[in-house]
Amino acid sequence: MNPDQLLFKIINQKLSAEWLDPVMVFASSKYGWLPLYAMIAVLMFYRQPWKLGLARVLLVVAAFGISDSFTSRVMKPLFKRQRPYTIEENYARLPLVAAEKQAKFISDNQKNYGFVSSHSANFFAIMLLASWLLGFRGFRKYAFVFIAALVAYSRVYLGVHYPADVIVGGLVGGGIALGLFYCYHRWILLRLSQ
Repeated sequence: MNPDQLLFKIINQKLSAEWLDPVMVFASSKYGWLPLYAMIAVLMFYRQPWKLGLARVLLVVAAFGISDSFTSRVMKPLFKRQRPYTIEENYARLPLVAAEKQAKFISDNQKNYGFVSSHSANFFAIMLLASWLLGFRGFRKYAFVFIAALVAYSRVYLGVHYPADVIVGGLVGGGIALGLFYCYHRWILLRLSQ
């Protein structure tokens, strides 16, 4: 058993608890974070010219689109790494699905590869870029990083990714955020501030 599998078993099985299951399911949900996205969009326009606010919102949307497309359409098909729940020896605990649906969940996802985690890449891209664009420091900046890390952790907890999947996903998302933030300062901010 390699370190990645060992850490997966610790997070997915040893550190799990029934009271924590709904928290992790929420953290991985597609729609649970919509209020946060709305808040970010509103903050992007706060005390800014509307063109600059719109450019910042579009950059965050682009961060999501680029990270999701790159991880799903390039990295996963390239590496073809099985998700942990598809390997019987992992005995993955799957709080994401009801017990009676686990067998179907596993058989339906044999070709749904796991490296890298799109959830992790997307959240790190969105949260880092948004915190930088908003000029967050201290608690607010760390809160955004914590949210991205929570989503990444939830993917391992729920049995759908190995730790390496979410770590590399976070690095990919962070790289995308950094590239877009550079573009913002290099071209967008200068043109829209004139």
